[in-house]
Amino acid sequence: MSATVIAFPLSAPSFAQSDPASFVDKLRPRVWFGGVEERYSLDERMADYGVPGVAVAIIDDGEVVFASGFGVRQSGAADPVDADTVFSAGSVSKVATASLVLRLANEGALDLDAPIATQLTSWSLPDHPEFDESRVTLRTILSHTSGFNMHGFRDFQPGDDLPSTIDTLEGRSPAVNDPLTLLFEPGTEYKYSGGGYTLAQQVVNDTAPAAGFDMIASSHLLAPLGMTRSTFTNPLPPEHGNIAMAHNRDGAAVALPRGYEAFPERAASGLWTSANDLANLVGALLASYRDDDGFLPRSLAQDMMTPVSPSEHGLGPRIEGRHGVLLFHHGGVNSSYHAWIEGHLATGDGLVILTNGAGGNGLITEIRNGVSDAMNWEINEPISVPEIALSAEQLSDYAGSYSVDTGFPYALRRIMTRRIFDQRIHIAVDGERLTMTVDGDDGAIALIPLSPNRFWIEGFGLRLGIAELEFHRDASGDTQSVTFHLPNASSHYVRD
Repeated sequence: MSATVIAFPLSAPSFAQSDPASFVDKLRPRVWFGGVEERYSLDERMADYGVPGVAVAIIDDGEVVFASGFGVRQSGAADPVDADTVFSAGSVSKVATASLVLRLANEGALDLDAPIATQLTSWSLPDHPEFDESRVTLRTILSHTSGFNMHGFRDFQPGDDLPSTIDTLEGRSPAVNDPLTLLFEPGTEYKYSGGGYTLAQQVVNDTAPAAGFDMIASSHLLAPLGMTRSTFTNPLPPEHGNIAMAHNRDGAAVALPRGYEAFPERAASGLWTSANDLANLVGALLASYRDDDGFLPRSLAQDMMTPVSPSEHGLGPRIEGRHGVLLFHHGGVNSSYHAWIEGHLATGDGLVILTNGAGGNGLITEIRNGVSDAMNWEINEPISVPEIALSAEQLSDYAGSYSVDTGFPYALRRIMTRRIFDQRIHIAVDGERLTMTVDGDDGAIALIPLSPNRFWIEGFGLRLGIAELEFHRDASGDTQSVTFHLPNASSHYVRD
């Protein structure tokens, strides 16, 4: 039997003094194989990922210490990106919308815990006699525990007719989504729902129908936070100016001739914003959580940053913490744009990243790692994966099919429900390695050993931490179960 070498997490590289601008030469992946350090420049990785333009803002102890743009607003043109260039924020819009809802709740215009039906004047939920609709509240909607369908929405191209909010809720043309409906008893499960946020948009609109969602958001959220370059208006008027245009994964301009798509589901994915403006929002939420007299009352900000079980979300953002580090964060993905925000609640640090390319997801991960190193943040530390030789006998111990353990506490599963997480997984030996497949999917995923019984699920897309399978061997050497770990959730499977 071959000897094994145990993988180990490395501490974040220590730099003598925080230097925000130095991140441009410190981009790296999360995993280093064999302890070999990999570093890239921002310019080369923008080229590799086909992303023409990026904007970044860095917050240190509540203060913006860096805000800048890189690259160009449209490939083939010379117009540079700066910290005031507006990008589509995708689902980062949900954090802005949640902030607006909480602000309105604090002003008495909305009630977080009243049945949503009592706060709607222009639309009614379809009847769901099998569920208690009175449990649908703004709190369940903001935390994605309401039970609604509609994960997300497709982009609308220049020239497309745009649906109204009611069109989207009813699944009526020109909307291209299914009608909003409940899938489970509100408050009992987690399911990410842009449809729920669209319903919240209608509730906000009903507080002042003559003004409408865009104006309500401007007067109660954007203007108070000095977000002067931001708007929920869709399509974005060309005269807004300094707009990051849309690009595909090859870095080619799309959505022509205008150069960018429209996102009529404003609350869920329709915010246009800049690095400077988003830094104002992140900074305001950090200050509200840490101090009195902020944009939100401290108690309400703390409510916002507390996970609503069984969700990984608080009231809007995702919440994650370990080793004394507590973060709120949210990503944004539209077809041609990727965005990211995070705030470190204990230290007041934070980060904003905006990109105008469909390949921006991987780039954001590497930028986050580089910024963490440049700022000496105790997050996103590189993980060393040495070469580990496991014998065929060791690997064969794990081969087989495993089904979800229905007795595993639902609250610990959080996001690990539905989709692939409720499918049987199949472990097989392929030469000198293990692979994993999921029912209904023919693609095999490589499993890279971190230790004799823990394996990194290679290529499983995560921005925080890594995905692992942990096999459980008993005193007889038999493996009867496996746990699938994500950074913020776990799911357990038993051998068939």
